[in-house]
Amino acid sequence: MIDFWKRFDIQTKILSLSKKEVAARAGINYTSFLNYASKNRIPKAEEAAKIARAIGTSVEYLIFGEEPDAAELEPQLKCEMDEKRLQPRAKDEEATLHIPVLTQNKSVKERSTTLVRIPLRMTRNINPSTLKAIFAKGDSMNGIQIFEGDTVIFSQGYLSENGIYVLSLYGELKVKRLEFRSGEQKLYIHSENPHYSTEEISIGNENLEILGKVVGWIHCQS
Repeated sequence: MIDFWKRFDIQTKILSLSKKEVAARAGINYTSFLNYASKNRIPKAEEAAKIARAIGTSVEYLIFGEEPDAAELEPQLKCEMDEKRLQPRAKDEEATLHIPVLTQNKSVKERSTTLVRIPLRMTRNINPSTLKAIFAKGDSMNGIQIFEGDTVIFSQGYLSENGIYVLSLYGELKVKRLEFRSGEQKLYIHSENPHYSTEEISIGNENLEILGKVVGWIHCQS
């Protein structure tokens, strides 16, 4: 039971979150939250799940120190690199962070229960709590070495000039290179594969949502 809160402390230090902030994120009464922590008690199942989600990890990690069996996760997580990230961490292994994976064709507001572990260094001075991931689909970004099944990490809500972004267009999540032309009030959506043409769309189109800028990706060997 004590290890639950030790692992909790490790994860919250990485994210620079206080207990009060975690309780607010999880929607748990702060007094009840402190009561669990001070007595080294594992919270009830529903509350433990809320706490795990609030700090970007899983109940399995907080209780047992390891992630769920890869066979229980989505098929895209079964690649060699992701299986390695799901193993218990050695003491001398570099710091890592669990982030949620958004599923294609689902709203970004919908909570995802699938998690992936990434090296903390990939945050690049960006607030780790904003990080999300999606699995790349298709071959439209092959020109910059983003392939089918790769894990693409982005900072939700972060927009900064032209670059590689994750966006939702007509309900579908995409990884594309965006070119902003504010003077024309238009957005040009480029693929990194010459077989695909550039899309042009109004910046104010209600079917467009720019989720955030890509900060890195991890290639998945098939």
